[in-house]
Amino acid sequence: MDRSLTERERDILLKIAELYIKEGEPVGSRTLQRTYGLPFSPATIRNVMADLEDKGYLYQPHTSAGRVPTDEGLKVYINSLFLALGSKDETLVNRLIDYLRSSGVRDRDEVLAKVLDFIQSVTGYAGFGVNLVENLTVESITLVKVASDKLLLVINFKPDYVLHKVIRAVVPEGELGRLSRALTQKFKGKTLKEVKRELLEEIDGVRREVAELSFRLNAQILKSLNEVNHLEIHGTANLVDIVRDTSRMKELLEILEEKSLFLEILKRFLSEEKRVSVILGSETNIEPFSPFSFVLGKYSEGFKNSGVIGVIGPKRMDYSQVIPVVENVSRALSIILEK
Repeated sequence: MDRSLTERERDILLKIAELYIKEGEPVGSRTLQRTYGLPFSPATIRNVMADLEDKGYLYQPHTSAGRVPTDEGLKVYINSLFLALGSKDETLVNRLIDYLRSSGVRDRDEVLAKVLDFIQSVTGYAGFGVNLVENLTVESITLVKVASDKLLLVINFKPDYVLHKVIRAVVPEGELGRLSRALTQKFKGKTLKEVKRELLEEIDGVRREVAELSFRLNAQILKSLNEVNHLEIHGTANLVDIVRDTSRMKELLEILEEKSLFLEILKRFLSEEKRVSVILGSETNIEPFSPFSFVLGKYSEGFKNSGVIGVIGPKRMDYSQVIPVVENVSRALSIILEK
């Protein structure tokens, strides 16, 4: 069957989706005609609805009820929003930047946590974020003293990624060069996974009373490395009302806790050209995700995409509000990480 839409079909489909998202009820022809003042009779609208149902864009939950958009119908509506939206909201961007500066956070993980708190407070849904990089190998490790008990750890990776973090450790200034060379020699050419495994083995095996400095330094480096590809989710309690079935909610939380399946979805998005996207739960082929929708945005450091932030909410979320929030928060996060 030809699934292309006429101008009238598209107009009516978009209005049904908009009204359904707003009211949460099946949309009837008379309600649609009255709400939007359409220049068609209810009978004409019903005929268009029937055609949209045949094409797979609407369905009728009950014989006597109006129509509800299918996931395919929702995607048409969501894609139309991307054409209409996209303007920069400097007020929201500046509000987030001021919020982060006033909170006094500096480390990347602290900044991300604050951003996710901001997202969930603005949208009322769950916020998530991850600093995503893959196939990294160590090129060099440098330690720079910034205070009596603090060092700046700089790890250069190939290809084109730098991790820098202030860690707590007391090291004599004359030892910093030697330690930097020793760490570089030990880990150069090794993958992120290999470095983390070796550090864990050393921490487990070291005798702290003999090698306190080695223990503390290894533990701090490991903590810094664990921030790479670490998925953080705030506000999962906001999802409870979306799914009344407790067993399904448990399955969802288990998948989010385990994280690997969700990370695969985010990695695929990061490889695409789009800066903002919406993925319906049904598109993931992960059944517990089916009642939900994911609004995703990329943030960057320099010229390179660094990670993904976004919102998990119901399929019937107000995309016209949530998409600009995610788009502009991702912009603000990129600005913050540049400084």
